[in-house]
Amino acid sequence: MRKDREELLRDIWEAQDEAYDLMYEYDSLPHRYGDNTLYQSEAHVIDLIGENPEITVTEIAAILKKTASACSQIVRKLRAKGWVEQSRNEENNRVFNLRLTAAGEQVYKSHVAFNLRCQLATFRLLDTFTEEELENHLSVQRRLNEAYQDDVDKSRKQDGTEK
Repeated sequence: MRKDREELLRDIWEAQDEAYDLMYEYDSLPHRYGDNTLYQSEAHVIDLIGENPEITVTEIAAILKKTASACSQIVRKLRAKGWVEQSRNEENNRVFNLRLTAAGEQVYKSHVAFNLRCQLATFRLLDTFTEEELENHLSVQRRLNEAYQDDVDKSRKQDGTEK
């Protein structure tokens, strides 16, 4: 029996809620990358520094859409683990540039390899779908993302944190 449109839309809503819950749980758990354990927020920062040596905390915050303070805390943890080092920018003495240490490079490479394995496993799960079905899903997801962005914008406007 074919579902009516409203029922199908509610199923999509529920699937999105479930996906969010799973992603939130995944992000809250520590993960092993090679011989190292770190949280997703730390892995994102490691990746950004690995991809952009000499990046600053302010630039990381802008890319991740987080506060500079939150990113500074993550960088402090990564420095304490010996994975990141910072040096004063020669042109602007108030700015610190970040780079990975040799140990940080290993963590970065392990995380990149892990991500690639996850992508390949996910792509294998999606092998049964046609390109047209995948394109349709992408169109729907992008429209849902517009709705989520609108909700974020309205909330920021309401609480005065509008960017």
